Amino acid sequence: MVRPNTAVPIEAYVPILKGKSAEYGALESCTSDRLVPLVEVTAPETAASAITRAWSHPDDVIWVHSLNFGDAEEVDFAGSIESLFDALRGVVPVVPVITVSEGPATLLAIKRIITTDDRGVVLRIDAEDILDEDLDTSADIESTLEELGLHPGKVDLVIDAGLLEGSAKVQAALASRCLALLPRLNEWRTVVVAFSGFPIPLSDIVPRSSVRAVPRTDAAAFVATARVSPRDIVFSDYTLGSPSYDGVPFTPVPNIRYAAAAEWIIHRAKERKGPAPQYRALAAAVVAAPYYSGPSFSPGDQQISDTASGAAGPGNPTTHLRAGISRHLHVVLERLATLGEP
Repeated sequence: MVRPNTAVPIEAYVPILKGKSAEYGALESCTSDRLVPLVEVTAPETAASAITRAWSHPDDVIWVHSLNFGDAEEVDFAGSIESLFDALRGVVPVVPVITVSEGPATLLAIKRIITTDDRGVVLRIDAEDILDEDLDTSADIESTLEELGLHPGKVDLVIDAGLLEGSAKVQAALASRCLALLPRLNEWRTVVVAFSGFPIPLSDIVPRSSVRAVPRTDAAAFVATARVSPRDIVFSDYTLGSPSYDGVPFTPVPNIRYAAAAEWIIHRAKERKGPAPQYRALAAAVVAAPYYSGPSFSPGDQQISDTASGAAGPGNPTTHLRAGISRHLHVVLERLATLGEP
C-alpha cells in the first residue's frame, strides 16, 4: 500500500471504483500492497461504514471523491464531506479528491480537511477540459492550488481520459497532449492517467448468446502514453465500470466479463428471464476455457468456480460484477509487478 504524503510508485494501480456494493466487495478481497483505490461516493453522509469495511489498512491511503449528483445545496454537501472525513479520521487515511470546478463552500471544507489531516489532495482533471482550447485549465489548476494553499508537491494529479474515444494509439496521442499542456508537470507528487475499457454499453459490442474478445484498449493506451511521457505516470482505469453514471432501467442480460492479458473475454447469455441457469452455464464455460486461471488466482475466480460447480448459488448481477472486478484487480496488479505494464 502507499503511505500518506508519499508518491504513488509506478508499479502501483489506481482503480476508479463507484461506491457501490460490488465495488466495495471486490476491494475488500484485494490485499495487494500496490493498490491505491479512488472511490466515488454520491452520498458521503452514509459512506463511512462501507469504506472502513472495504479498506482495512489503517496505514495506507485511499482516495475518496464525493460527487454531488443529488443536487444538494452546496453548503449542505460540503458539510457532509467534512462529516465523512471526521468519521474516517483515525481509522482510515483518506485523501480528498476534487476538481477545479468546486464551489467556494466545498473548497473551504476541503481546505479545512487538508489543514487537519496534512495529506494533501488529489486533483482530478478531465482530459477533454485540458484539450478544450476555450478553457484555460492551467489557470484553473493554479487558482485551485492558491485557494487551498498547496504546492504541487502535495498534490496527486489524475488526468481522467476515461471518455476519450478511438484506438489505443489515438487515445495515447491525446493523453500525451494533455501531459504536454499541464503546468509544472515534474512538480506534482504523482501523475496518474486513467483510461476506460468500457466507455460504451456492453450490449453495443457483444451480441447475446455469444463469447467475444474485446481488446483492453485502456491498458494499451496507457503503455503507449507511458513510453513517451516526460515523467513517470501511474496507471488507472474504471475496472469493469464506465465513466458515466447513466442508470440502467432493467436487469442486464447475464454476462461474465473475464480479464485476460491483453483483452476482455466476455460471455453473454441469451435473455433476462431465467438468469440462474444461465449464470451457471456462463461460469462453467469460463472454467472450461484455456484462459481460466484457476480458483486460487483471485476471489473472483473462486466465485466463478463455485458457481460452475454448484458449491455456491448462481449469483446475480452484483455478485458477478464483484467477481469480475476482483479478477481484474488481480490481473492488473500481477502484470504491473511482473511486466511493468497493466
